[in-house]
Amino acid sequence: MKRLTLKTIWHVTVIFMVAVTSCSKDIALGTDPYAGGKGSLGIGFYADYAEPGIAKPGELVDFYVKGIKPFLGNIDFSINDTKVEVVAAKDSLVTIRVPEEISSGNAKIIVDGQVFYGPRLEIEGDASLDENYGIVNGFRSSVYDILPNAGGFIVTGAFYDFENESVDKKVFRNGIHFIGVDGKTSSAMDKFGEGATGGTINSITKMTDGKFILGGGFGIYNKRAVNNITRINADGSIDSMVVDVINTTTNPKNSFDTVSTFNGGLLGGSAIKVFGVSDNKVLAIGNFQAHYKIDYTYSSRTNKRLIYTEAKHVIRMKADGSLDSAFALKNLGANGRITNAALIDNDRVVVIGTFTTYNGKQAPGIVCLKSDGSVDPSFNLTGTIDRIISISYNTQLKKIAIAGVFKGLGASGKVNGVALINTDGSVDEQFVLQNIGTGIPVYAQVLNNGRVVVNGTIETYNNIRRSNLLILENDGSLLQRYNSQAPFAGVINKIVETKSSLGLPALLVGGSIYQYGKKNVGNFFRLEIKD
Repeated sequence: MKRLTLKTIWHVTVIFMVAVTSCSKDIALGTDPYAGGKGSLGIGFYADYAEPGIAKPGELVDFYVKGIKPFLGNIDFSINDTKVEVVAAKDSLVTIRVPEEISSGNAKIIVDGQVFYGPRLEIEGDASLDENYGIVNGFRSSVYDILPNAGGFIVTGAFYDFENESVDKKVFRNGIHFIGVDGKTSSAMDKFGEGATGGTINSITKMTDGKFILGGGFGIYNKRAVNNITRINADGSIDSMVVDVINTTTNPKNSFDTVSTFNGGLLGGSAIKVFGVSDNKVLAIGNFQAHYKIDYTYSSRTNKRLIYTEAKHVIRMKADGSLDSAFALKNLGANGRITNAALIDNDRVVVIGTFTTYNGKQAPGIVCLKSDGSVDPSFNLTGTIDRIISISYNTQLKKIAIAGVFKGLGASGKVNGVALINTDGSVDEQFVLQNIGTGIPVYAQVLNNGRVVVNGTIETYNNIRRSNLLILENDGSLLQRYNSQAPFAGVINKIVETKSSLGLPALLVGGSIYQYGKKNVGNFFRLEIKD
């Protein structure tokens, strides 16, 4: 049975909210005879398609409708709940003009208070699914991290299958998998074995020696006992060594044991993020309370002597897994939960969560720690912060993006919901999220070209019906050409910039995601963006 974590519960809650707000009125030909308690007017779309089925803003589109003649002067026509101009109307044909600001969705006619649903109209734009990408079914359950490597991508998460490839006791896709640039399983990295059986891998980072650190909520990696963190080789196998142990039997083979070379574990909670820092050391962030290592001098193959050290929330470990005493130990940590973190410049890390203090100092759900683990006082956000839900970092532009429930950030006090922050802690006030009504942003990321991807429970942007996935300009404005698709159902956890099958700019998007436009996606897809 899969482990149920707070992260999972949060995602399920937000996914439900996102799915509810993103659901378009799917094709349901016919009438609603119960609206207002009135009888049917005899109106209905008698063709389940528009002509053409794909159109650009400004173009004319025909819909085939019956019974409309008596009401020709009283037609309220919309696409995806956006009112459109009726250019011509006959008894069996309605011609509309696609407005300049609109997203794909179903047609709807309102006559005399009654609603009649029609076929979907696709709005052509410059952001769309890469139709030539190899993924069909995707991952079974959530994707948490994506790491480019060896011409492909290592994907981690809570999933237990990919493309229906798992075979009981033979083929495993547990929490970690490697895919090529074509979206298909690749043999370039295929020694994951059984992976993180029954657990989740929240984060992966590549170290300077070419090996990888995995962090999450898992107790087994490919049949070997670990505790929420381990190191794997370039082929995906666990990095192991043979050690001498106490032999309590007559079998000479029990004088040795094969163990992880990374001798460190986390207790009391999972690792949310892991990062490689200077000198091949590892930074781990999460809700754990202690670190342990195994003293093999006093251990046997079946019984291990553990050495515990209190270490809360953010710790640094040496390459062998032992605690780094030069980093803050036995600190108070956060007075709430850690939900995410981003490594920025000079080995500093910005941590977010449901806390109000860190190490006894005021921290409104966000804190920046220096390379020695101490709080960086210069990184100090002001404003009304109820909850910061996500954080990401663009290493090329050196921009932090946060999303959540907050307002009044920056010197102007105009930054709400999504904020771009410089590494010195100042708010980039060029970007201002515009009117999203009652929506809540849950994810934001700055792209290398300066645009900002925003995901949340968003129904409208500047009073125009949109999806829960927005691609905004660096000032927060929205261009129609990049936002023509709807709906989007899900929560994004990670975005990686890449190329499409045609060599155009594209995004690999992973998370707890079920739908983009009219297509179902299995928590992972590639979005092509034409510049």
